[in-house]
Amino acid sequence: MSEYRVCRLLPYAQHLVRLAVCDVLEQEGCLDYVREGPEGAVQARVTVYGNPGRFSIAVRDGPAGTELAVSITEPRPGLSPEGQRRAENYLADRVEQLMENELRLNPPPLALEERGMA
Repeated sequence: MSEYRVCRLLPYAQHLVRLAVCDVLEQEGCLDYVREGPEGAVQARVTVYGNPGRFSIAVRDGPAGTELAVSITEPRPGLSPEGQRRAENYLADRVEQLMENELRLNPPPLALEERGMA
């Protein structure tokens, strides 16, 4: 399977989304992920909901933000299409939630000053 089945358009800089992907993978216990070239997708073996699988996670410029695309490339044998979709959504949700927590709920002090909120 080569197409990305779960895509999110995020209002964050591409380099920050890439960092969030790495943080999420490390939090999930995956320390041996590989990036396919400097701008390529990350390939990672991750266990989601007790089901191990290999995922491809791409981060690229989108029309109005940064596009995060997740696909399971080697699902656990017997995992249903719905289970595969849940696993893809789980990883995309984790990245999106980390970005929101870090940048919206706990913005850096400079960001508050720039908004006139300090």
